[in-house]
Amino acid sequence: MKQELTPQEAYTRLTTYCARSEHSPEDIRRKLHSWGIPMEEAPAIIKRLEREGFLSPERFARAFVRDKYRFNGWGMIRIRAELKRHRIPSDLIDQAIDELTEEASDEAEERLHALLASKLRSLPKSLERRKVWERLLRFGAYRGFPYEEVQTVIQELLGSSYDEDEP
Repeated sequence: MKQELTPQEAYTRLTTYCARSEHSPEDIRRKLHSWGIPMEEAPAIIKRLEREGFLSPERFARAFVRDKYRFNGWGMIRIRAELKRHRIPSDLIDQAIDELTEEASDEAEERLHALLASKLRSLPKSLERRKVWERLLRFGAYRGFPYEEVQTVIQELLGSSYDEDEP
């Protein structure tokens, strides 16, 4: 049987947990729940972690946006959705995305092109062009890139003679 922690023991463990990497307040709520800490205790523990600098939704949002864009190849649509899932306020999401967009605006299309080109190479050669189009489109959309940008890059990759409406 799992041993339940006291709020003080949970706080002590969370200081180490938060010192290792950035976490959202929602991550901390889930962790506290899994440790059997009553939900009415969670806000006080979270506020204390924020006050002492172990937890910061702003830092989390910036780190999340930067890491998911650079290392996971996610687009801004997916990043925004995932941050909302972490219950990060919209103004912090906008601020973090704007910071990255200023840095990486030139490389976004190149990144999408490389991502879709890699996916195209992994698809079976015998696949119909229509299926190729659909898979690339789904892949780009899942990664969080705008439909129009994905469509443009697919047209470049498959050749300008190919139109999505063709069989």
